[in-house]
Amino acid sequence: MVDLELGTLPKGRGPQLSYRLDRAVLGGGRDLKVPGSNTILDVAGLGDGVLATTLTADGSGELLKLNSAGAVVRRTPRIYTLVSASDQAAAAYASDAPLVDGQMTYGATLYSERGGSVQSVELPDVRSIKVMAYANGQVYYSASVKGSEKVAKLYSWRPGSSSRLVKTVPAPLAISPDGKLASSLPATGSDAGCSTVRGVTTGDRLFQSCEQTIGGFTPDGSVAIGTPANTDGNCAISVAALNVRSGAVIRQWRGCFYRVVAEDNDNLLMVALVSGGGQAPFSKSVLVRCAISTGACERATEITAAKEVDFAR
Repeated sequence: MVDLELGTLPKGRGPQLSYRLDRAVLGGGRDLKVPGSNTILDVAGLGDGVLATTLTADGSGELLKLNSAGAVVRRTPRIYTLVSASDQAAAAYASDAPLVDGQMTYGATLYSERGGSVQSVELPDVRSIKVMAYANGQVYYSASVKGSEKVAKLYSWRPGSSSRLVKTVPAPLAISPDGKLASSLPATGSDAGCSTVRGVTTGDRLFQSCEQTIGGFTPDGSVAIGTPANTDGNCAISVAALNVRSGAVIRQWRGCFYRVVAEDNDNLLMVALVSGGGQAPFSKSVLVRCAISTGACERATEITAAKEVDFAR
């Protein structure tokens, strides 16, 4: 276990992935600002521009498409969830059913956008949809369906065809960037709270961890990213890199972490709390890069007082 002393970490290169400091989208060749004052839910890169989901004044979602200069070129209503492909040449996003008299209804629309072309599929019996990955030309999403609302299931959709249920992965948590692996929670049984990593196509179980919640993978799928399963607070007290075949911990870092993603096959980027916490007005955080091979860490950004620090999806 490596204890991070954030004040003494050396300064390294900037993040190679896009990230967000409040309304500014930086890194990965981007430097623009999401206009307006609506709450930002997520951002994702698409080509040399950005997609951003926001909450409007009436509480409904809206997708903004920004060009490379930061100008809004399109608005799409009722979009709450989005994700981009690893090469950011394509993105997927979805609208969910509206509330009627305070009650959730059914009906979602799933979109794929590539090269300025948008395709969509209507999902009339779906609610609580969340797009999870865009890999190998397929969009992976979780959703509850009519008659089976208690557990969200995993589905895949190749634009131009119908969506299908991925029966091998119950209660999905994360999909690897290449779409070959997934982490999930058990739908039922005595292993509630334990994460299982398995092959998406075969359903073969690689490992299960009841200590770590597996929330991501490196691009080559060789390493799983875990945070404590029993996290009870605003941040995770550690981040672990685990061998995806055995579940053995390769490296583990201790601190207070809000977000973690794989920058490449050997480096993790983490949003680490420096001081304060939660929504405290004087909280400070920093993006840290840690190498899986050596355990060494460095600051990828300067310490910031931004209230919202997150990575593009």
